Amino acid sequence: MSGPGAASRASRPGRVPSLRWRVVAAVALLLVATNVVVGAVTVVAYRGYLVGRLDAELATAAGRTPGGDDPGGVPSGPPPGSSGSQDPENRFIGAPGQAADTVVAILRDGDAVLAGYTDSAGEQHRLTASQRAVLADVTPDADPATITLGALGTYRAQAVTRGGDVFVTALPLGDLQASIVRLVVLVGGVTLLGLVLATWVLALTVRRSLRPLERVAAVASDVTALDLERGDPDIPVRVAPADLRANREVGQVGTALNRLLGHVTRALTVRRDAERGMRTFVADASHELRTPIATVRAYADLSRSSDDVDDLHRNAERIGTAAVRMGDLVEELLLLARLDATALASGPAPVREDVDLTALVVEATVDARTTAPDHRWVLQIADDHPLEVSGDTVQVRRVVTNLLANARTHTPAGTTVVVSLQEVPGDDGALVRLVVANDGPPIEADVLPTLFDRFTRGTASRSREHGTSGLGLAIVRAVAAAHGGTVRVASEPGRTAFTVDLPAAPGRADGYAAVTDGRGTR
Repeated sequence: MSGPGAASRASRPGRVPSLRWRVVAAVALLLVATNVVVGAVTVVAYRGYLVGRLDAELATAAGRTPGGDDPGGVPSGPPPGSSGSQDPENRFIGAPGQAADTVVAILRDGDAVLAGYTDSAGEQHRLTASQRAVLADVTPDADPATITLGALGTYRAQAVTRGGDVFVTALPLGDLQASIVRLVVLVGGVTLLGLVLATWVLALTVRRSLRPLERVAAVASDVTALDLERGDPDIPVRVAPADLRANREVGQVGTALNRLLGHVTRALTVRRDAERGMRTFVADASHELRTPIATVRAYADLSRSSDDVDDLHRNAERIGTAAVRMGDLVEELLLLARLDATALASGPAPVREDVDLTALVVEATVDARTTAPDHRWVLQIADDHPLEVSGDTVQVRRVVTNLLANARTHTPAGTTVVVSLQEVPGDDGALVRLVVANDGPPIEADVLPTLFDRFTRGTASRSREHGTSGLGLAIVRAVAAAHGGTVRVASEPGRTAFTVDLPAAPGRADGYAAVTDGRGTR
């Protein structure tokens, strides 16, 4: 048996990705999407939290800006372009409690009379005209806004009106943005590391989970390598029970494959048996026809070489007897062929009419008593009205005559043959049961299972001695099946009984009963 991995690789068409990697890729994409969403929500929430804290600090810083009640105390500072300090006493710029790089501006009549910041070294710096213009655009007494002050970067600014002047305070967003960047890098790194680890673990898990499925595929591949045309129809490979219990999905596939292989095995066995039966059938039919054909040829040759009229008549009589035998055999073969076609639904349906089985049984029993007076014939009919079945009269009559002929031919003189007919209940309605029993020698036990097969004989030499073809009981079974009935046999020392059950006709008129007491009928 080839390895499951090789079978799996061999079964991959072209460059189509394997199921394993498609599952891994799908789960990896889902993990990436989930982590991206979670990371984005985390970053946004964290930034909102930091901005909220910064706005709180900004409100506190704006509230600490001095000089709101003394506009005249606001220094005008050096003229624009001067390198000197605007607020040498640090009353506004770099006032106690202000953080480094805090920008402060005082606007009067839309002009900045004071604008600057103190760096971490305590040195005071002025703002450029463009930076002052940005501060002048901040809406007074509104919520904090984010502004960009050129080279200084991004700030969070708030303007408060006091005593006719507008005091603008701005805190840098650099530390906040650096924190956000660190968080993004951290989330991205964790996401990447988690993705790599999850993909590795998932690939191993999926590979382990799909190994039973690969072994199921290997079983299917092994079946394709078997020579089912000429080899044993029994398929030896099956999905192992351990793989059936691996998981529900693989168990379902494996169970379905095992059932399929079982059906294929049974179909191949039936085909093999049918082919063997057909070969046996052809051989037996050829053998049965060969004897009368040889007889015809022999007596035809004798007739050509003889001038004796009596010999010619005797030869013609024997030729006629052989021809009758051949004709009967051909008729029986044709009947079986028609019944087979009906069973396969490829031939015409049998004629359906009400058949008086009571009259047929009485007639056939009287004929049997006449042709075999050395047997004792007993007829038993339980009902007081005719028992009718639905079917073809000719075929139903053949069932009765074949069973009686079988009893007459294969039992010695003095045997009692009891023919009984009665109505019995069935699963789908009433049945008419015909039983032909005799007290002659039992049928060999090894013959019983195949007794209704074609060309089956209890004792071949005895059958040929009586001129039987071995098709009578096969016809009985085929006709019974075509009429929706069954036939069975039970044989033991002292009693052999053939039982035929046929569906009763839907409507039956009251009639008569016939009972025989051995030799006669009344």
